[in-house]
This record gives sequence, structure tokens and C-alpha cells, in this order.
Amino acid sequence: PEALTVMLSGKSEINSHMASPPFSYIEDATPGLHRVFSTVDILGNITLDMTYTSRRFYEANPKLCAAFIAALNEANALIARDKRKAAEIYLAISKQKSSPDEIVKILNDPNSKFSAVPDGTMKYAEFMSRVGTIKAKPASWKDLFFPPIHAVPGS
Repeated sequence: PEALTVMLSGKSEINSHMASPPFSYIEDATPGLHRVFSTVDILGNITLDMTYTSRRFYEANPKLCAAFIAALNEANALIARDKRKAAEIYLAISKQKSSPDEIVKILNDPNSKFSAVPDGTMKYAEFMSRVGTIKAKPASWKDLFFPPIHAVPGS
């Protein structure tokens, strides 16, 4: 991302930004940069990355959506079972310049979670409602997800 490049160069008027893994870890390891706070500090260890689609697409493609969720669960199981292999696959696909050891370190961080279970989404929705980013706060985390996810113990 551009902000990462700018922060690593040290040659810009930009002196801070919000980053997600793996980029936040790259910045943490860079001399002269330091973490001020993290999402975990503010909201706890919530789900940061989600996949979105429209209701129209979901209803028109239920088998594709089910296959996607199954593949996501399979990928999460691989991460839990074999972090080194998961890191190697990630690096081969992303072309990111980290080493497998650096990615494994991220995967071993207790604040790195890989799961299809939404966690803390209502905390985030409450914050977004409070600051005016969304007009209507959902009554439940399930209002934000399609039925196949409703069976998991989300929040």
C-alpha cells in the first residue's frame, strides 16, 4: 500500500496511518517507526477482515457462496494446522516481500485470528453508529451476515 511505502521511506509529510497485517508488522519492525495503538487496544480482538457481497448476488449464487465459505474454513484450518505452509502459499500468491518466517511470526501472534466466526462486529457497529458513519445500528451481528454464518457463535 502507498501509506506503507511512504512510512518506510521517511520522505513525506505523512507521519502516521492505520495499517492492517502484514503491513502493521512490517512497520513495527522498521527502525524509527513505532506503534501508537492498535485495534486490539481500542476494540479488543475483533474480526478485521470480512468478505462482502450483495443480497442479490448471494440469493442468485447460493452454491458459489457455500463453496466460498467452505474454502475459507479450509484455509483457516490449514493456517491452524500448518502455519509454515500457509505462509508459503500466501507469499507465492501475494508476491509480498516478507520471508516465510516473518509471516509465521504474524500467524503465531495471539492477536492474529483466522476464522469465519464474526467476533466483535457489534462493538464496531456501535462505534460506527456513535460517530455517524452508519445511520442505523444493527440490532444483532446476524443482521450483517447471511444465514450460513448465523449458526456460529459470533458477536
